[in-house]
Parts: sequence; structure tokens; C-alpha cells
Amino acid sequence: MSKKIIQSVCRICHGGCGALITVEDGRVVKVTGDPDSPMSKGWMCIKGMSTPEIAHHPDRLSRPLRRKESKAGGWEVLPWENALDEISERVEAIRQKTGPESIALGQGTGRHHYLHTVRFANALGTPNWYEPGLAQCFIPRISVSNLTYGGFVVGDYYGKVKPKCILFWGHNPLVSSADGELAIAARRCLEQGTIGIAVDPRRSETAQRCQLWLPVRPGTDAALALTMIHVIIRDNLYDQGFVEQWTTGFSELTVAAEGCTPEWGEKITGVPASQICEAARLYATTKPAILDWGLGIEQNTNCLQTVRAIACLRALTGNIDVPGGDILGMNILNAYPTLAHTLPKGTRAKRLGAETYKLLGGWRAFMPSAHIPTLLKAMLDNEPYPVRGMLVFGGNPLLTLANSRQVHDALRSLDLLVVADLFMTPTAAMADYVLPAAFWPEVEQVIGYPLVAENMVFAQQKATQYGECRQDEWIMDEISKRLSLPGSEESLSDVINQRLAPLGITYEQLQKKGWVYPEHIYYKYQEKGFRTRSKKIELSSSALARLGTTPFLRTWNRRKVRSVALIYENLFPTSL
Repeated sequence: MSKKIIQSVCRICHGGCGALITVEDGRVVKVTGDPDSPMSKGWMCIKGMSTPEIAHHPDRLSRPLRRKESKAGGWEVLPWENALDEISERVEAIRQKTGPESIALGQGTGRHHYLHTVRFANALGTPNWYEPGLAQCFIPRISVSNLTYGGFVVGDYYGKVKPKCILFWGHNPLVSSADGELAIAARRCLEQGTIGIAVDPRRSETAQRCQLWLPVRPGTDAALALTMIHVIIRDNLYDQGFVEQWTTGFSELTVAAEGCTPEWGEKITGVPASQICEAARLYATTKPAILDWGLGIEQNTNCLQTVRAIACLRALTGNIDVPGGDILGMNILNAYPTLAHTLPKGTRAKRLGAETYKLLGGWRAFMPSAHIPTLLKAMLDNEPYPVRGMLVFGGNPLLTLANSRQVHDALRSLDLLVVADLFMTPTAAMADYVLPAAFWPEVEQVIGYPLVAENMVFAQQKATQYGECRQDEWIMDEISKRLSLPGSEESLSDVINQRLAPLGITYEQLQKKGWVYPEHIYYKYQEKGFRTRSKKIELSSSALARLGTTPFLRTWNRRKVRSVALIYENLFPTSL
């Protein structure tokens, strides 16, 4: 019996826990946490430990499948070469007949192939790729951070200086540990005496461990943030030196929050005025502090300005890029070469929904993508132009998108549907071709953490091979080669090594190390400023002004949150 242990990083979710994969006779038999990981330090959740069951599940796809000519006729197995040849021919036929934009690319949430899918879409010449949760999960926080600070920030959980205060807003990290900010890090801080403040309608597992819990009425987070801003400014609790030197729009923010007294905030949010004042005081004066925000603040009405209001709290208190505070990324990886420059002139303007949803698909979008309802309409009605084919990598739109009946009808209307996945999902069952994709222990990639503000880099290493499964990037590259698309001469290894260039190492060298965690550099803005037009944190956003959107928080937000509060009060007169 042959046995080996491979050091890697778990990608069964965003979290990226260091993993030790035990392989016996080519089978994954055990996955445990890597105690040497600088991030997870040996911790591993039940999902990661269940990897062997998924990797060798009897229902896993293992060979390429083609639907028989009769839609009810089932499937036939065919070699990879044949499958890729046929798919490439049919993709090219659609491109030639109705244009590259009539091919759509879809995927699930962020995994190893995420940015390679964007690269593939650009190479194909289509602006129409999507990820199902983009508009209401994580991207609003990223977009607002870019607009406000010029970059995304994350809690400095892993540095030498630990936070003295953590404001958990719409986030329950002791249970939900996405994007590299792991439960174990937050738990350690709270156990070691860090003051915790939780903003959550429910007394969550995290809230139970905090000194202060603000049970905000759902949908009124913007009002709570404005009230805290009001208190911090009124009581001179803000970092005056930082605000004067490194922010713009302070006077506009002051006006926006002028009438948002604690008593006003209590009426709107249901949180006692005294608790709002206490939370504002604790967060503003207990330094360094982290504002650990989550999905809860994004799935609300007025999401953009809600997230903006909360983002302003970091700037007011000067907790940006300081040890133990909220830190900017180190830019230790080159940007993924997505080949955006190869899109033909005028193609970006064709992105479905971009004209209306500018922060999703327009020029200021973090990852410009198609607007899904508009994409489905193009499939069904050929408006504003036809979408006739779609390739889906690691996604199941029939279940993950809203209005399943419309999605079903849209998928049935396509001339070509290709799905690469681990199992025969409902979406795969509708496809013309189903391709067996590699699971995370079967993949080679690099991943930087925390996501979007990378301060450390890990090697995701291939430990085993299952059937004829292939990595999603390989599938895309093989189609690219057959169509002679831009970038098709580059291998995945070339792409990975391009990304690692700032570290001066190759992927082969990173595999031997496992991970790289450079000494963090704080106060980076002091050298070149922030990456905004003004080189400062923009409490009043110049980019939003250029988009024709309110550049700062205005009083109409108050009316909106008040109306939301009344709706909730009428529908749900009692609360926990």
C-alpha cells in the first residue's frame, strides 16, 4: 500500500484552511487541518473533513457525456478529444452567426477557476459572464471599499498586534467563516479579552460572546450607522488628525448625519439610544479596532449607501491600515491575467445590463458582469440581442438563480448548453454536454488570502486523480486552443507563474514551501496616498458623482429606512 500526505489549502468554501490530504493507493482517505498554516493554524471544519466522501462518491461524474439526439434519449460517453472538438465547433458556429456576445459564461461562487472563467469569456470576445451572488454577496462591500478607500480592507487577525475591539456588523464568523476571516481567529480574540460589539437582529453565536449586542430592526442598518456617525462627530470621538489629512467630504458627512440623533436612531432601528451611544463610544475609543462586516448588510434595500455609511465609520476612527485594525492588501500577487484588453472595441458597451447597473457591469464595477435577469431575457426574447449558448463551470443556475421557471425556460431555449461539474445537477441534466470537473484535491492553483486584500499566498496542490475528471481551467484552455483565441498559447502554469512574479518564486517553489507570508507593511497610504482620485478616503465619493449617483449620504435615506421599519413593524409586530 502506498501512502502520502500532501500539503494544500481547502477550497470546499472560500475560507482557505490549510489542509493535509492523506492519500492511500490513489484515494483521498483523510483531510485534516494543517497546524503550520499561518491562517487556520490546524483548524478544519466538518465540510473540509468530509472531503473524502465527496471525492469518491459513487454518483460523481467521471467521463464526458453527450446527450443523445433525442432529448429523452439519455446520455452517451465520449472521449475528451471528441467532446472538446464538438463543443468548440458549436461555440464557433454561434459566434459566427450571432456574434461572440451571444455566448454566455456562468459559474458558481468563487473557487479556483473563478478568474479563469473571466479570462475565457474575454478571450471568446463576450462581455456576458456572471456569478449568481455577485450583486448581493461580497461585491457590494468590495465595490464600496474601492469607491471609499481605493481598495478592500480586512481585519488584521493574523498580525502581531491583536484588535482591542471588534464591531461585528451583519456577520456571524463563529459559525460562518468565509473569505479567509476564519472563526478560529475571531474566537481567539474574544477569548483573549477583545471587546466585542455585535449588530444583528438575532442574538447569534457571535453576539452571545460579545459585551454589547445591538438587535437592529432588519433593513435599518443605514440608520444605525448614521446615528453612530452622528454620535462620534458630535462628541468629538473621531480621529481628527486622520480625518483632516486623509479624508475628503467630512463636512458633507456631518450634514448627512446631523439630524440622526440617538433618539431618532432608536425610533428607526429599535436599538435603545443608550446602547447606540455606548457602541459608538467603544468602537471609536478602543483602539485598534476591526469592523468585521458580513453578508447581512448587503441583502437590504439601499444596499450601496448602507454599506457606504458603515464604511465611513472606519475612516472616522482612523482604524485603516494600522496594526490590529482593518488593513489593505499587500499586492503580493500580480492581478490575474484576464485578457480584458483583448475584448474588441465596443464590446463592453454590449454587456447585458451594464448601462442600467453601472456598479455591476459598468466601468466602475469591480468585476464587470452581466445582469442576470437581463441575460435571461436575452435568451428568451432575443432582446436587446440573442444569447444562444452558455457554458457553465461549477454552477447550478436552475437552483441558484431566482425564478426557476424562467431559468428553466431560458436554458431550454438555448442552442448549446455545456456544464462542467462534480455531479449530475438539475442544470447539468438539461445540458447538451456534461463534463466531469476536478474536485479541490485534484487541482493545482495558487490562492491569496484574505480574499481581495491578499497578505499571504498558498499553493493548492493536486493530491489525486479521479476518473477522467479535468480541472476547469484545462477545459477552458483546450477550447481556447481549438479556436485559436487570445492567450491560448499560455498554459495554466504560465498564468500561475505570472501571478507569483512579485514574490520572486515559481509555482514549483511555492509547492515546496506550502505558503508565503511576507512581513506586513502598515500605513501604506502615507507613501502614495489611497488609490482614489483624490488620493484620500472619500467620505463623499467622486466616482459616484461621475456616475450620476449620490456621492454622499443624503436625508432621503432616512425616509427610506423609516418606511422599511414601518413595513417590518406592521408585518412582524413582535421581535426576539
